[in-house]
Amino acid sequence: MLSEVPTGAQTCSPNCATCDRLRGSAAAAVLMTGGRPVTMADLCAATGMAAAESEGHCPEGAARVVADAYRRAADELFDEYAAAFRPADSWPDNLGAALRNLLRRLADEPATAHLVYVAPVGGDEQLRDIRELFRARYIALLIDEQQRDADADVDAPLPSLQVELLVGALFRTISELVHDGRAPEL
Repeated sequence: MLSEVPTGAQTCSPNCATCDRLRGSAAAAVLMTGGRPVTMADLCAATGMAAAESEGHCPEGAARVVADAYRRAADELFDEYAAAFRPADSWPDNLGAALRNLLRRLADEPATAHLVYVAPVGGDEQLRDIRELFRARYIALLIDEQQRDADADVDAPLPSLQVELLVGALFRTISELVHDGRAPEL
């Protein structure tokens, strides 16, 4: 889980509806700000919530709200990606299915794509650190899945470095297309 990245002390109840609304608006707020750091006012504007309504919620600040939203979105995307790998299918077939599912989801949700793939390269160190954990999970999954396939005596697995380069190229391509406003082309 990406929750391995420390998030600090809980300041609201885990089921605080206001905090959930603010986290839910993080992707839209990040997209709306065009690269500048997100503020609580931006999060409120993205939800349609009055700024006064957010007082007393998320005192850890907008950066933490965005980081928490990033973790949630990244976990969800990874879980969907990993679910596409079925033991009965070959690694190349599973990889193709997983990529199609991921790209379709990102094309349908450009704000999420922007949050997960573009925002971390915009200079936010915390998001960049979380993104690296996220990327490492994809690499580990692909290495494990191709090894399972290799154990079935299909094809020789790619070296770990090639898997890492493959994932890096995928992240960069997605980042560039989404940054250029071309997420629907994914």
